[in-house]
Amino acid sequence: MAEKAYLVAVTGTPVEGVDVATAKARLAALFRVPEARVEGMLSGKPVVVKKGLDEATARRYLQLLREAGMMARMMACAAEPAEDGQGAVADGMAESVTSAIQAPDLSLAPPGTDLSDRKPPPDLEVDLSGLTLAEPGVTLGEHRDVPEPRIDIHHLTLIPIAEPNPEADSPSSS
Repeated sequence: MAEKAYLVAVTGTPVEGVDVATAKARLAALFRVPEARVEGMLSGKPVVVKKGLDEATARRYLQLLREAGMMARMMACAAEPAEDGQGAVADGMAESVTSAIQAPDLSLAPPGTDLSDRKPPPDLEVDLSGLTLAEPGVTLGEHRDVPEPRIDIHHLTLIPIAEPNPEADSPSSS
């Protein structure tokens, strides 16, 4: 069975806290190309960087792109990708990323780091103006006398239990 192939695409937006100019400069340095060639990656639209990668290599691409300041995604693709040229980065740029991937100074994100691209939900706006609190010790309801329940058990009977025989329980002495 053939190994699953992946593609890596930048989302077109910089990582939170990184401005566009810094992301552009870092991407140009990563791909070893002029900044003008990476401007298309910052258009706000996804751009495929490399296709047909194994999972480990695709994850290394993601890490390098995020360290460069760009949000990126890894997606499953066909094992032998068709070269349509649409949105693909030049082979020279992809080869420079591959050479950077082989660098020994790779690192992992600290445990507990959220690596997802999802945005947090907006804060809830709950109107509590109609609620009030009673003073401490105030009885909030009136005491009601609850009648004792009437349970009819006249149809139930008890069966006597046979008396245990103490001699049957003791071990016999022979």
